[in-house]
Amino acid sequence: MIVIIGAGPIGCFVASLLAKEGKKVCVYEEHDIIGEPVQCTGIVTGKIKEIIKIKKEFIVNKLSKVKVHSLNNSVELELSEELVLDRMKFDQYLAKKAVYSGARIVLNHKFTGIEEGKAVFLDKRNNKTVKVKAEKIIGADGPLSSVAKSVNMFENREFYTGIQARVSGKFDSNCYETYFGSTCPDFFGWVVAESNDTARVGVACKSYPRQYFKEFLRLRGLKEEDIIEKQGGLIPVYNKNIEVQKDNIFLVGDAAGHVKATTGGGLVPGLKAAKILADCIVNNKDYKKELKQLERELWIHLKIRQVLNNFSDKDYDKLIDLVSKDKIKEIFKKHSRDSPF
Repeated sequence: MIVIIGAGPIGCFVASLLAKEGKKVCVYEEHDIIGEPVQCTGIVTGKIKEIIKIKKEFIVNKLSKVKVHSLNNSVELELSEELVLDRMKFDQYLAKKAVYSGARIVLNHKFTGIEEGKAVFLDKRNNKTVKVKAEKIIGADGPLSSVAKSVNMFENREFYTGIQARVSGKFDSNCYETYFGSTCPDFFGWVVAESNDTARVGVACKSYPRQYFKEFLRLRGLKEEDIIEKQGGLIPVYNKNIEVQKDNIFLVGDAAGHVKATTGGGLVPGLKAAKILADCIVNNKDYKKELKQLERELWIHLKIRQVLNNFSDKDYDKLIDLVSKDKIKEIFKKHSRDSPF
């Protein structure tokens, strides 16, 4: 039995791939509803279609432009198509796909540790302990991975805190916006349109996220009464020193830090890593070795982020002047931000 902790998109995708190959798989999820709580902007590049089929029913919006703002400058760029997903529908689709492929999903079970080759859970419905014999254990349980913590694989972790709200207002439905500089130091703020009258507005930073979120709403001319619902969560910072495997225990997705440091996006790299992990388990390959190409991409994103984090507002103003040149605009139009080289 392969035990997967976490029925998010990455855990369920691994489960479906393994189950298709005839592996006995069971996914354990702490919550009673898959896809909740929502902790993501839901914006992805078209690259996701190369990994998994994206059905129309969970596409909220399609975006063809981005407006990039610094304190005193801005530029509008045309993009290859990007998608805004309904994450709950998308996550639940992947869960159904896993079950259809032959995996089991068990809800309301909180992972508490590993004892003598068994994964241990608390059944939250009756407060009883459940032990499951596991040939392999996969931690797809998010940034604060309990699996990683249980086997001392949680070192070298850093996080941004993201706060987001769905808000009502007037927005360009073909465009999303990003704000850099002192508006949101060491990361950025965003406005991702769902439609002409609804958007996902948020910030992520290492310190004082609530303060910067309030300031960002004010900057955008939005008020508390415009908020439909609030969301939030931790965004891991990629670190090549994070351990992803120890014996028969594997980490994948946010649990392994598989996140682009430039944007905080973890869905596409997480799905890529899930595919790699499933292939390694089925064909007895070296997971760490097979991850090298993906890790190289994530390392480049990290280096770009480290440079940006040393920028002043004037530096961002100059960067936008550079990006405004036709040759640079053409690069953004032709190439996905998921492939920075």
